[in-house]
Amino acid sequence: MTATSLSGALHDPETLRGWRRARRRVLWALILLTVVAFALPFSALEASDASVVVCAALAAPPLLLMVPCTRRQGVLKDMKPVLETYPWQDVPASVRGEVLKVPNPDEPGKDVEVIARRPSLGMKRRRAVVQASEQGFRFAGDPRFGGVIALSARPGQLITVVPRHRFQDVRKRPRGVSEAAWQRAREAGISGESRIPGEMLREQRRSGR
Repeated sequence: MTATSLSGALHDPETLRGWRRARRRVLWALILLTVVAFALPFSALEASDASVVVCAALAAPPLLLMVPCTRRQGVLKDMKPVLETYPWQDVPASVRGEVLKVPNPDEPGKDVEVIARRPSLGMKRRRAVVQASEQGFRFAGDPRFGGVIALSARPGQLITVVPRHRFQDVRKRPRGVSEAAWQRAREAGISGESRIPGEMLREQRRSGR
């Protein structure tokens, strides 16, 4: 595996365009769904004496569609600091279906298995992950904590991945993870510390753990 840039992956123009394009799509989808969710019931009320049940039924589909869009928006938000912190690295094909293998940063001779994050598991993304395993891909992040992949042929399509087997305790540096790798993962927001109560997290950072 070789690095393709010395700075964060988001400094790559194609990557930046792809991330911004995905963010715009989600934003416009949420705006459209919000308008439809309120416009349809209002129109029904204006047109007739529609009951509350009918109005709720008209609003339900767009409201339900907003859930995956909101999740995708969160994924893109989490993706940004990872792409700002880690450079792209080329990973060869592994032919493992929906499980991708990325070399361990502290032990290059060993691989870590990663899978697509759940909100990214649409059919198109699932096919993209399989294609990545067969043809190789680019990876930014630390496979032991999380990262982002992109197909070499389609660098603008970004998919968040997480380790197949997560660390159980993320309140301190896991065994086998170097201090430099741990600090970098914390900087990118993928160390898992967000699941720790805020006061405990602040105390850990003050103590330098």
